[in-house]
Amino acid sequence: MDRMNIEKAITHIVMLQERLCHCESNLQYIKRLQALKYWLHKFDSFLDRNSRQHGEYAAVYESYFHTCCGFSFYGRVCNSILVYEYGDRPF
Repeated sequence: MDRMNIEKAITHIVMLQERLCHCESNLQYIKRLQALKYWLHKFDSFLDRNSRQHGEYAAVYESYFHTCCGFSFYGRVCNSILVYEYGDRPF
């Protein structure tokens, strides 16, 4: 578990979440969603099973990948990309 890579991934995810709110076109929207999905995968790959459940980043992992009601944040990102691929444009 490389702490620097994990922090970098979290920083990218937070930055992309903020930038997603300020998209001006469909292309910007989908590119940011795809980048967000990429960094969520990277974050997941940096953590081992134990650190996902009980480690220092367990709460962050849970906020992105676990559901309390409905879909998780990761699930919403994937669903948004899928809906976009089927032709539903947000703008």
